[in-house]
Amino acid sequence: MPAEEDATIRRSLGIVPRPATPHVEWGSPAPAPAVQRRRAAWPVLGVAGLAGVAGIAAGWWWVQRDGAAPAVPAPIVMIAPPSPPDPVPQPVPPPAPAPPAAFGLPAGPPAPEPVPETPRLAALPPLMEEPAIRDHRADRPVLLRLATNPAIFLIDYPTMEAQGAALNRVAALVEKAGLPRDRVLNEAEMAEAIARAGDTPATFYFGHNYRGTDLARFFQLAERDGLALSPAEDWLHAQFRLARGLVPPGQEIVLLSLAAPGERMDAAGRATILHHELSHGRFGTDPAYAAHVRRVWHDRFTEAERAAFRHFLGREGYDTGIEELVIDEAQAYLLHTPDPRFFTPAHLGLDAAEVERLRGLMRDGMP
Repeated sequence: MPAEEDATIRRSLGIVPRPATPHVEWGSPAPAPAVQRRRAAWPVLGVAGLAGVAGIAAGWWWVQRDGAAPAVPAPIVMIAPPSPPDPVPQPVPPPAPAPPAAFGLPAGPPAPEPVPETPRLAALPPLMEEPAIRDHRADRPVLLRLATNPAIFLIDYPTMEAQGAALNRVAALVEKAGLPRDRVLNEAEMAEAIARAGDTPATFYFGHNYRGTDLARFFQLAERDGLALSPAEDWLHAQFRLARGLVPPGQEIVLLSLAAPGERMDAAGRATILHHELSHGRFGTDPAYAAHVRRVWHDRFTEAERAAFRHFLGREGYDTGIEELVIDEAQAYLLHTPDPRFFTPAHLGLDAAEVERLRGLMRDGMP
């Protein structure tokens, strides 16, 4: 049958093909793009097309026989599930450009980021008043700090042997008579100096006091001459650096030492030595106090009285050629050493009344 006649018959019968509507459930994925549906449905549409032609022919036959056409159901088009889309390749970011060359140097690979070190916090020395320091007992060396004058630090040692191991070479450099002022003694020289004085490492000094400038010079000279520090001196060095870092720049510090009572020193002796050493701390850190003591020494003491102090200190092993050392020791013994086992007028070769007069001169006008 010609196509035009077939089309005419189909229009007269009201048979107009409808586009197939796929069935989609709630929540099911959306239909695939049209291109994919066409590609996937071609075999099924071919079968459906043949069924449609057969339906048209049967309708025409009924029209010819009875003059009425039955209702022709719409062809069922089955849609194949969409195939998953091809993965879209992700763009690879280009490598970061190398940093530009600086000062004409060729640019190289970037340096790795430095790993920050975990800071190690040192224990801060506790602030303590004189009575608390006096009653303090330590089973290992401990750095303390005077509450009323935080520029004064004190190391409390458990024994006099431990104190001597850390500070005897400093004493030899700073103030001991007959020893060099320009270099640190080695271990053999230190042992010989102690034996010559008739002492032991424990009794070479009962207490120590040194300004920060003196300690800095000791460590610098030891490093200059390649002298190894003992473990006790190395620990002392660390405490000195810590103490100096706790005061404002330019502020002088004084580092004192004290040992626990034992067979060579009782509790009363410890209290006397502490009071004596703390006066050195004030002289080294309080400019007004030090200026007053110097003024009294030079202007109000007689030369005979000054000579009496030099003679006494010389017998104790101090270098009396260091004038500042003599003045500092004079005020400490005269005003701050009440124990007669350590100081009496007889030590100066003066009577009690004269020594009391010297104390009055020193106290008069004291800041």
